[in-house]
Amino acid sequence: MKKTISTEKLQTLRKANEGFVLIDVLSKADFDLDHIPGARNVPVDSADFAKSVAEKGAGSKTRKVVLYGRGGNCDAAARGVKLLGQACFTNVVEYEGGLLAWNESKRARLARTAKTS
Repeated sequence: MKKTISTEKLQTLRKANEGFVLIDVLSKADFDLDHIPGARNVPVDSADFAKSVAEKGAGSKTRKVVLYGRGGNCDAAARGVKLLGQACFTNVVEYEGGLLAWNESKRARLARTAKTS
């Protein structure tokens, strides 16, 4: 069964400084245009995706890894979850909303802040 997390859960993980690594699975060009702060870029189509994830900060195959892509109809994060599962990573979750949901939540937070100011 695929594990997913919501925007709210991702925000909670980030605020709590829980020991996890956030991986953007989109291309380097897409990552350079926009990404979630603190994310590391490992394109899902890279030659040795699982090894690269381990090198970019997971370190251990039991450390929590949160993958995200663009969101919507983008299946890049789901493909990454499958690849890491095949490589025996045991704590991988997909941020199902991806960058689109993250940016929407950011706009919503800014709008709420503007209303209270």
